[in-house]
Parts: sequence; structure tokens; C-alpha cells
Amino acid sequence: MPGQFFYTPTIMSRIITFFTASILLFICALSLNAQQNQKGRTDLSVSQFKEYLAKNPSVTLLDVRTPEEFAAGHLKNAVNIPVNDPDFDAKVSKFDKSKAVMVYCRSGHRSVLASGKLLTLGFVSIINLEKGINSWQAAGENVVK
Repeated sequence: MPGQFFYTPTIMSRIITFFTASILLFICALSLNAQQNQKGRTDLSVSQFKEYLAKNPSVTLLDVRTPEEFAAGHLKNAVNIPVNDPDFDAKVSKFDKSKAVMVYCRSGHRSVLASGKLLTLGFVSIINLEKGINSWQAAGENVVK
């Protein structure tokens, strides 16, 4: 029949192989990108975060919540620089970029955002408290006011 195209098993096999390979390549690219975004940031549980803090008492401890949240309770020796502060980049740039910075917020979302900003600014090691100060308090750990 003129004008009609028939798919042979060989052509269908090649099409399926092409689409499968394309999908796998796309998934690999996404995975690689996600790993690159995480490089330099370590997420720690409450017990791990507490242990790291105890072993490194001079580490910079950064609370990226609002001043009101900070006043309601924060970790001892924490510095409050809200991630949504227009001068966040300038303020954190005063810290030593070659040393670890421990960061936390209320639930873990803003600290991940802050970690990304810190990494972009050239900080090499960010220690993030998983699930934020909420998890810290849920574990029965102390905060100061």
C-alpha cells in the first residue's frame, strides 16, 4: 500500500532501545546533578550534630531563622543571621570559609537553602541539622533564650 509505513520488529526494537537509553541517560544526569548540589553539605541527626558540636566547640554555629524565632529559643553560642536577610551573603562572608559551619533552622528547609548559599560563596564544609531545631527539642535537648 503506497504511502503507508509499516513498523518492522527491527525498527520497533531500535525505537524502544533509543527511548530506554534516553530515559536512563536523563535519570543519570539528574542523579549526578543532585550529588553535585549536595557536595560540601553534611546532614546530621540530632545525636550526630550534638556530638560534632561537642568535639568542635569553636565551630561557627549559625541559626538562619528570624530574630523572633531566635529569641524564643536557640542553641547555645549560635549566631543569628536569617537566610532571608538581604545582607545574608555579606554577613556570613566574615566567617572563615575554610572551616566548617554548622547551620540549623526550625524544620530544616531554610538551613538547606542557607547551605546552598554558603557553598556558592565558597564555604567548603557545611554541617546541617536534619529537621532543624524542632528535632533538637523533640529529642529533649536544651535551648537557651
